[in-house]
Amino acid sequence: MALMYIHTGLLLIGAAVMVRAAVIEHFWTIEPVEARMPGLFTRTAVGVNGQWPIPGIDAMLGDTLVIHAKNKLTEPTSLHSHGLFQNGTVFYDGVHMVTECGIPPNSSFTYRIPLQQTGTYWIHSHSKQQSAEGLRAPLIIRDPNEEYEYDQEIVLPLEDWFRIPAHDMLKQFMSPDPRVRFRPIVPYGIIGGACAGNKVLNFSPGRTYRVRLINMASSFDFHFSIAGHEMRVIEVDGIMVREHTAHGVALGVGQRVSVLVTALNSTDANYEFHADMYTDLLQMPRYNPLNYTGTVQYAEGARVRRDRRDAWTCVSDLDLEPLDREPLLDNVSTYITLDAYSGVFSDQTFRHSFNNHTYVLPSVPSALTALSAGAQAHDPQIYGRQTNTYVLNHMDVVQITIVNHDYYSHPFHLHGHVFQIVETGNLRSRESKLPLDAPVRRDTVVIRGGHYAVLRFRADNPGVWILHCHITWHLDLGLAATFVEAPELLPEVPDMLRENCVAQGISTTGNALGDKGPLPCDAVAEDPTPYADQFESLDPPSGWKLVSYMLHGGNDDID
Repeated sequence: MALMYIHTGLLLIGAAVMVRAAVIEHFWTIEPVEARMPGLFTRTAVGVNGQWPIPGIDAMLGDTLVIHAKNKLTEPTSLHSHGLFQNGTVFYDGVHMVTECGIPPNSSFTYRIPLQQTGTYWIHSHSKQQSAEGLRAPLIIRDPNEEYEYDQEIVLPLEDWFRIPAHDMLKQFMSPDPRVRFRPIVPYGIIGGACAGNKVLNFSPGRTYRVRLINMASSFDFHFSIAGHEMRVIEVDGIMVREHTAHGVALGVGQRVSVLVTALNSTDANYEFHADMYTDLLQMPRYNPLNYTGTVQYAEGARVRRDRRDAWTCVSDLDLEPLDREPLLDNVSTYITLDAYSGVFSDQTFRHSFNNHTYVLPSVPSALTALSAGAQAHDPQIYGRQTNTYVLNHMDVVQITIVNHDYYSHPFHLHGHVFQIVETGNLRSRESKLPLDAPVRRDTVVIRGGHYAVLRFRADNPGVWILHCHITWHLDLGLAATFVEAPELLPEVPDMLRENCVAQGISTTGNALGDKGPLPCDAVAEDPTPYADQFESLDPPSGWKLVSYMLHGGNDDID
């Protein structure tokens, strides 16, 4: 199972490199495969072409990525290119019942995506829990005119893995009984395609390495550091930033970070690196955090030096500044507040919600509703109350305030855009932090329990995009909202997409119920609603240790 993602080459600052746009074509048969964790256990995973972990995809700016996906599962599937804007190609965003109906079993779909961005991304299923079951892989898009100079590149995906199938875990997390819901589930780590603890990164003295870190997990954050080595952060979520020195970086689920590491000039010792997993979701004193390590190897057999620091130190998003120094967007025209809560709902399940509405899949993909609704496409009601839909005008500046009322973290990911992080703060202490003059931009932000974040973006990408927590179980339990952006400017639907809908008996026109016109007020009466007294509070269960608060550091995080 030891897969190594490495690309070698000298990239010069400002060097004018001529590249010829190419079609990067892949044929993916998505199917069950045997996943072996040597010495631990074997179980079924969702793989590609008989492989798991799935090899990464490598491309250049200006290429066109073509993936011919054939579904050999017993349920629909889809592929989402995480972090790609899909400008003009919203119907290839791969979100089940948002931009497509999914690929039915024994059917195919071709994703054809012009690559208009550079950076570190990944591809994963956006259907049910298939990403947690292994359908995920790195996607690297290189810039022919790199901003930073380095000698070699290492792509290091970070993943969690479980003995228990994801659908069984979801049933546990839906339980209204906290004794069931918080029953410990032991995770395992996969670092760079290898069982955690077995990974070796080979360094040569004096060379500079770009390490591309990708959190492809379903539940767990990661903290990465290398003993005896300094790192310089140069990219977050596809956005190049000014070099920022760090001893460690934290990655929430879905986030990516590139760091430059210059190798030491001696081969006398090897060094331990950490890719520690942690979460504030589960009470697991023995397993949280899980201190996974590997080796930075200069010489085979040399002694291994370890980092003896007692506390983790991490880079704050608001300490980073994009290289292009895009100023703070002003003239905000649309303000949206999303209050994230969780609790027991009327169907006797534990769910998550924005503004008391837990996301429920519509009967017609929201993008097809927008395309077929004509003038009514600007009416949020036609998309269904439970899709938490907001309609945005083309080129509006949108400000979203997300308030996390839970006691655990949520990594929120926005499709179709990156956002400026304008402000973060603590709900209890009312302390807040503002960015530098040019705020950092990301597509995924971690908002810790009892905290909030203010985000801004320009609605310059017509499409239907979701904002959701990237913890698999939180999305499945309803923590999502929909942005219908300039519906009058949506592109045409690929024929294969319509055919896949028809094959499953799913309408390609109409409102959220597949009917014409606005939804009647009682159309969603049976959707789950929250019990007012059942919300989780900012205060965790008795005896809970606020792991994520302490791991991120900062006295304001411990009350």
